[in-house]
Amino acid sequence: MKSRPVRVHLGDIDAIKLGMSRFSLRDPYYLVLTISWPVFFALTVSFYLTTNLIFALAYYAVPGCINNARPGVFVDHFFFSIETLATVGYGVMSPANIYGHIVASTEIIFGLMSMAVITGLVFTRFSRPRPRLLFSQVAVVAPYELHPALMVRVVNQRHGTVAEATARMTLLRRTRMPDGKILRRFIDLRLERPSTPILSLSWSLIHLIDETSPLWGATAETLEQESILLVASISGYDESISANVVARQTYSARKVLFDHEFIDVMDQLPTGEVVLDMARFHETVPVVRPVT
Repeated sequence: MKSRPVRVHLGDIDAIKLGMSRFSLRDPYYLVLTISWPVFFALTVSFYLTTNLIFALAYYAVPGCINNARPGVFVDHFFFSIETLATVGYGVMSPANIYGHIVASTEIIFGLMSMAVITGLVFTRFSRPRPRLLFSQVAVVAPYELHPALMVRVVNQRHGTVAEATARMTLLRRTRMPDGKILRRFIDLRLERPSTPILSLSWSLIHLIDETSPLWGATAETLEQESILLVASISGYDESISANVVARQTYSARKVLFDHEFIDVMDQLPTGEVVLDMARFHETVPVVRPVT
């Protein structure tokens, strides 16, 4: 059977994997955790109905094995299966012979195990730590201490604090090797401040573009020609949910704006309180002096 191409989203750039399936039944745990909630609930309901249908057929196959079940009425056997699987037992219908007891006992054991698995999967899906770190929609190249610098902005959307936050900025670009081959390589970009003890408001990730920078002499046109991909990531301990979190954002060449800078979204009131204006978090303006 020929597998369909699998599309992997890397920000604004899509990668296509050939020769592999999107989901594998050999890895059901990953499959269940990565599908959407509507699909998960649909699969759960389908599994529940199918299980009851199978056991209802087992009851229906031997007439008279269920007390008070109308002969030839499949729906009675189906609802008895539901009562048995849920261990409800309303008392109207019950097993009438050894065959009925064996099938009902098998269904009860299967129901206990399957409900335990489903409960665990629901808990796992709910309990997975999710970061609430918002990255700027674009990266900018603007003056910083008399030099051009690549900047990305990030803010903590929760009211708590991300402790011991560590940042990385990596550039994926095409590199021509001495033998003429073209390779795509990840190149780490040195940050002015790669870590912060607390991240509760906003943080600007700054890479100084000097003679030692891989971006020295780069322009918007050269970045577009090289099909670069910029990856910014943050990891730390979210104190509000007591868990380690990791967040990342990718930027294609067209999302790196030269000669632009972020609007200042932080201000201080006369009372000493700091104000963060999230409504303008993604806004940029052209720099007064072009970056050279």
